[in-house]
Amino acid sequence: MLQKGVYYSLVMQQGCSDNVQDDGASEEDEKTEDEDYEENDRSGFVGEQTLQDRSEELMVSGRSSIRRRSSRYKSKKCSSKKKSSEKKKKKEVEEENLPAVPYSRILALNKPEWLYVLLGVIAAAISGGVHPAFAVIFGKIIGAFQETNAEKRSKNTLVLSLMFLLLGVITLAAYIIQGFMFGKSGEILTMRLRSLSFRALLQQEIGWYDDQKNAVGVLLTRLATDASQVKGATGSRLGLMTMTVFTLLTAIIIAFVYGWQLTLLILACIPFVIATNAASVSSVSGHAAKDQKALEEAGRISTESVENIRTVASLTREEAFYEKYVTSLNGPYRDSLTKAPFYGFTYGIAQSANYFVNAAIFRFGAWLIAHCLSNFENVFIVFSSVIFAAMNVGQSASLAPDYGKARISAQRIFHLLDRKPQIDSYSEEGEKLNNFEGNIEFRNINFVYPTRPEVQVLQGLTVKVNKGQTLALVGSSGCGKSTSIQLLERFYDPAEGQVLADGFDTKSLHLQWLRSKLGLVSQEPILFDCSIAENIQYGDNSRVVSQEEIEAAAKAANIHAFIEKLPEKYNTRVGEKGTQLSGGQKQRIAIARALVRNPAILLLDEATSALDTESEKIVQKALDNARQGRTCIIIAHRLTTIQNADIIAVIQNGRVVEQGTHSQLLAKEGHYYTLVNAQVSN
Repeated sequence: MLQKGVYYSLVMQQGCSDNVQDDGASEEDEKTEDEDYEENDRSGFVGEQTLQDRSEELMVSGRSSIRRRSSRYKSKKCSSKKKSSEKKKKKEVEEENLPAVPYSRILALNKPEWLYVLLGVIAAAISGGVHPAFAVIFGKIIGAFQETNAEKRSKNTLVLSLMFLLLGVITLAAYIIQGFMFGKSGEILTMRLRSLSFRALLQQEIGWYDDQKNAVGVLLTRLATDASQVKGATGSRLGLMTMTVFTLLTAIIIAFVYGWQLTLLILACIPFVIATNAASVSSVSGHAAKDQKALEEAGRISTESVENIRTVASLTREEAFYEKYVTSLNGPYRDSLTKAPFYGFTYGIAQSANYFVNAAIFRFGAWLIAHCLSNFENVFIVFSSVIFAAMNVGQSASLAPDYGKARISAQRIFHLLDRKPQIDSYSEEGEKLNNFEGNIEFRNINFVYPTRPEVQVLQGLTVKVNKGQTLALVGSSGCGKSTSIQLLERFYDPAEGQVLADGFDTKSLHLQWLRSKLGLVSQEPILFDCSIAENIQYGDNSRVVSQEEIEAAAKAANIHAFIEKLPEKYNTRVGEKGTQLSGGQKQRIAIARALVRNPAILLLDEATSALDTESEKIVQKALDNARQGRTCIIIAHRLTTIQNADIIAVIQNGRVVEQGTHSQLLAKEGHYYTLVNAQVSN
C-alpha cells in the first residue's frame, strides 16, 4: 500500500466499486481505468498474455469464493446430494420400459433404399441355393470315383470339377453384390438415424435434459452406437432370413428326391439340433440389453470426466473417477463370469449334436444300402445336402446377438423419435408479431422444476417492464431470478400464470421467433471450439452475418481492440468452451454474440459476478452500451451494477416483495436496504 503500485490501484478500485453511492465523477475514473487496461493489453500481450490470463483466472476464483457465498453454492451442494440419492433410488428401480417395435416398422426405416435391399435379397437367395447344389455335386463326384472305367471316370470328374468352379464364381458374385447392397443401404440408414436422433435431441425441451436418465454421456453413447446397430436388424437381417429359407427349402427338396427314407430320419433329428443351438444362442443374446445399459453408464462417466478434465485435475480426483469407471464395468464383468460356464456347456452340446446325428444317419444309410433301398452316391447326396445346409444356417445364427442389440437399439431410437416434447423447438405454430416493442410482464407465475416437483420455486411472481426500460431482479440465490429468465426464453412453461410479451402469452407466440428477439448473456458463457468470428456469427443463424456486422458488435462489446492484437485476429480459435480466453474476454465475446442479432430484449444473468474488478469495469461498460434503446432484464448480486435501473424488483421466496428505483427502495429501508447494507459492511 505504501508503494502505491498495482496492488494499491486494485484495492482502490474494489473500494470504489463496493461503495453504494450515486457516482457523478466515477464515469471519468472508469474511462481512464478502461484506457489504462486497454493500454496494458496492447503493450503486454506478446510477453505477458499467459501471465495475465492466469492472474485473471486466479482473481476470478478468489473473488467468486469470497464475494459469492450465496445460496447458488448451497443449491449446487443440495442438488448434488439430491442427484446422489436419486442415483441410488434409480439403481433399485427396474430398467425403463421400452415400447415394443414390430419388425415391419424396423424394416420400414430402409424403405427409401428398397432397390438396394431387393438386389441384396436376390443375391442372398442365390447364395442360399449354392450349398444344396454343392451337396449334389459333392455326392456325384464321390460316386464318380468308384467308376471302374478310367476314361469315363476322368471325364465325369472333369465336368464335376468345372461345376465346382462355376459354383465358386456364382458364390463370389452373389456375396459381392449382397455385401455391397446391404452395406450401402445399412450405412445410409445409419446416417439417417443419427441425423434424425440428433434432431430429436435438439427438439426436446430443457426439462427433459434435467432428468438423470438423459445425462450427456448416456445420450452421446446412444447416438454413437444405437444408429449403427439398427442396420443389423434391417437389410442384412432380411438377407440372412432369405438365405436361410432358400437353403433349407432347396436342401429338403433335393434330399427327398434322392432318398426320402434317410431324409425323414434327418428331419426327425433336426429339432434336437435346433434346440441345442437355440440354447447356445439364448445364453448370449439374453444379456444384450443388460450389457448395453452398463456400457452407457461407463460412457457417461468417461465422457463427463474427460469433458471436465481441468476440474478433475485441479481436485486431484483422477483416481476416484478411474475407480468409478472400473466399478461400472465390474457388473457386466461379473455377469460374464457367471454365464461363461453355462455358455460353454450349451455351446459344447450344440457342437456335439452334429456328431450324434451323423452316427445315426450313417448307420441307417448303411442299412439302406445293405437292403438295396439306396446306393452309396444317393446316401452321400442326402447327407451332404441337409447337413451342409444345417451347418450354413447354424453359422448364420451366430448373428443372433447382433440382432438382439439391434432390436433394443431400434426400440430406444423409436422411443426418442416418437416422444412429443412439451416445448417443441422446431414447432412452426404460433404468431409472429410485426412490430415487437419489448414490453414484458410476469403475471402471477407459479413454477416448479420437473425433476424437483416438491420444491416451489416461484409463488405468484408478478412484475412488469416496459419498452426501453431496465428491470433489475435482486435477491438471495435460489429465490427464482434466473428461473424467470428461463421462463421468458420458454426453456420451461409456468405451472400457473402467464409470461406476456407485448400483451401476448409467450405460449401463443412462434418459439423460434420469440427467442430470436432475446439476447442472453449468462454468468459463465459457453463458446464453441471455433474461431471468434464464427462464435459471434452464431448469435444470428437466420442470415449470413457479414464481417462488418461482426466487428460492429465486437466494438459495442468493447472486445474489438483485443481481437485486433491477436495474430489471426477474428480467425483465432477460442478452444473448447473458450478455454484459450480469460473470463472477461469470453464474456465480451458473448455480449457481441448477443448484440449481433440486434435483440429487442437483452437478458443479463449475473454477467459480471465472476470477473475481477478491471474486467468487470470493461464488461460493465460494454453492457451499459448494449442496453441503450432496448428493454433489459438484469440479474445481479452486486447491487452497485444496477443502481441506474428503471425498476429494481426484490424477489424473496419466489415472489416480488419490493420494487421501485434505487433511491425509492433505500428510502423504504426494507429488504433492498438490508441487502445494500450487507454488501457495504462486507
